[in-house]
Amino acid sequence: MISSLVRRAALTHNDNHFNYEKTHNFKVHTFRGPHWCEYCANFMWGLIAQGVRCSDCGLNVHKQCSKHVPNDCQPDLKRIKKVYCCDLTTLVKAHNTQRPMVVDICIREIEARGLKSEGLYRVSGFTEHIEDVKMAFDRDGEKADISANIYPDINIITGALKLYFRDLPIPVITYDTYSKFIEAAKISNADERLEAVHEVLMLLPPAHYETLRYLMIHLKKVTMN
Repeated sequence: MISSLVRRAALTHNDNHFNYEKTHNFKVHTFRGPHWCEYCANFMWGLIAQGVRCSDCGLNVHKQCSKHVPNDCQPDLKRIKKVYCCDLTTLVKAHNTQRPMVVDICIREIEARGLKSEGLYRVSGFTEHIEDVKMAFDRDGEKADISANIYPDINIITGALKLYFRDLPIPVITYDTYSKFIEAAKISNADERLEAVHEVLMLLPPAHYETLRYLMIHLKKVTMN
């Protein structure tokens, strides 16, 4: 049996897993004026609903061609109207980051001034202030100011981070892997349990995997303090 230490190393050094592919978010579209398919280069005929357009990157193709387009969507920041409630992979692709910048910024702030705070992640901050942080990220993105000068109560920042995860349309631990994680956790043998958890982790979309990995490292620091 492979040791637990080796398995943990495998989780942090699986280079093949960080392949941030993203499927296109195609929706039926009516084009004004002549348009050509960006996949087959042929004209898109018709008066209405001539093809489909990716709402994340703007790619225009025939409906039939959309089935053959590779998972190479690169979201345009101009099309991403908000940070909260945005698909996790879409957000990281748009900002060209490993993880959602909300997660990075909030965790940095929490670790800088909140690890010694009693009740971290248990005590709630004022709801209206948490909403202010949410609006700041939606409005200003990575330039949002969540410093102690603006929000001295660290529970506002933890609340904003928890709200971000709650608002995800697809959770960090995705719907199709959740039950698999539960079943893996029920395995009594420690090595077999860790192997099963590892196998399910590899089923997560890369951006979800990296976000969960970073969050677990952070929560480990919280428990140590």
